[in-house]
Amino acid sequence: MLKDAIVIGTGFGGITAAALLAKSGFDVLTLEAASELGGCASKFDRGGYRFSAGATVGMGFEEGGMLKRLFEELNAPIPPMRKLNEIMNVYLPDRTVTYFSDKESWFKEIVKKFECDQVRIHAFFEDVFKVAEILQKFVEKRAIFPPSTASEYFHLLKSMDVKLLGLTPYLTQSVQDRLSKFGLTKNKPFMTFINGQLMDSVQTTAASSPSLLGYMALSIFHKGAFYVEGGLASIIHALAENYRTSGGELRLRHKVVSIAKQGDVWTIMTKRGEVFRTKQVIMNAPIHNVFSLLEPELHMDLPIKEEKEKQKDAWGAFTLYIGAEPSFMMPETSSIPFHHFISSYDSPLSEGNQFLFSMSQEGDTKFAPRGKTSITISTHTNVDKWWERERYENLKEEYMERIIDSIDKRFSSFSSHIDMKMAGTPVTFKRYTQRSYGKVGGYIPSGKYSLLKSYSPNSGVDGLWFCGDTVFPGAGSLGSSLSGWMVADAIRGNHPRQRV
Repeated sequence: MLKDAIVIGTGFGGITAAALLAKSGFDVLTLEAASELGGCASKFDRGGYRFSAGATVGMGFEEGGMLKRLFEELNAPIPPMRKLNEIMNVYLPDRTVTYFSDKESWFKEIVKKFECDQVRIHAFFEDVFKVAEILQKFVEKRAIFPPSTASEYFHLLKSMDVKLLGLTPYLTQSVQDRLSKFGLTKNKPFMTFINGQLMDSVQTTAASSPSLLGYMALSIFHKGAFYVEGGLASIIHALAENYRTSGGELRLRHKVVSIAKQGDVWTIMTKRGEVFRTKQVIMNAPIHNVFSLLEPELHMDLPIKEEKEKQKDAWGAFTLYIGAEPSFMMPETSSIPFHHFISSYDSPLSEGNQFLFSMSQEGDTKFAPRGKTSITISTHTNVDKWWERERYENLKEEYMERIIDSIDKRFSSFSSHIDMKMAGTPVTFKRYTQRSYGKVGGYIPSGKYSLLKSYSPNSGVDGLWFCGDTVFPGAGSLGSSLSGWMVADAIRGNHPRQRV
């Protein structure tokens, strides 16, 4: 049977596209290689605990937020979650900064903790919020970028307004250029704080982050951050349930091994030897994987070239999964689920010097038994070193010790409260998410113009679409989901069966 669309992968981008198309009456098949939904936003269970594989912070569910609007369009119930005002503690070597959602509370906190540049810092964040507000209105219109067809150019131009055009100078500036204009680049603690936030969100520091991309990242918590019961996997599963209810077919443990095209029909083959046919293929797989899946004769039709793609850098993640008794946490911080550690001002913000510590909250028995907490810790790492077999086990132990030692310095009894611990590496991510070399989080921006070099969700080959963190608008649950929504919009508009 010829399917209207086949979606490969159930990360945020793929499951968003699948749910929207199924809701619109399309005959959709979704294939997932793993036994669990969600890719880097998936979960797994060990020893009575649930662990988030990667992503942990819920965003986009505030009034008017992108994921809230997605659930409304699908008429799907939103999973249980609570909006946070105190979102995260950021532990710098000599101070702790609490990330408040409320802007007034945030301004008080940030100028108090970096008091020598109060006026400049306040002015910088005012600039961040002003620019991000304009960008948000543009992003909500879901224009495909960079455009390649007449309709995409038309939609892009239609999405622009005078305020957006007023941001043109920012296209030629990095976040560091903007910080320089506010006289903040010599404030080492503040620059480390900003660089830490940018590393977690856009995978690079202020010097290499395009200003518009960095500004969106620095503003996102102030729109709304949420603790989601059971983790972001709860959102994936809610979207998958809606997809199935709308008639969509979902098959787990169906790894795709080749994608070919004959005329205008695509042929998808799985490791099981099954063959499926469709007019539209949506790949929620990173561009790193595309060339190994597409039949060679299709490579020359892609505007993306394999050698050029290989030159684009991407991080891996070292993750630590811990089940613990939570009394190591001080009472005043126990209700804050996210903690960001930076151990040294003088070391790179990766390889365990910086990491995000996410812990389940009291009463969330989806994550842990009562009186226990599930903890996911993640740090950026260079993927290459993890493929040296002779060093692998020793390297895992070294990273675990480094990270636990850093936590013990902040919470002195942490290590004595651990029930169980496991490590994940780029090798682990490759095994369970199929991502090439275990690369996660999209591409590392290479400078102020890198936003203009983004890959489009439109592959340039008729009937082949990309979504996820390696295409515009980029990394994170919101960016990935938005790319899936863009693809669904394009297919619904191009398909003879219009949306119902």
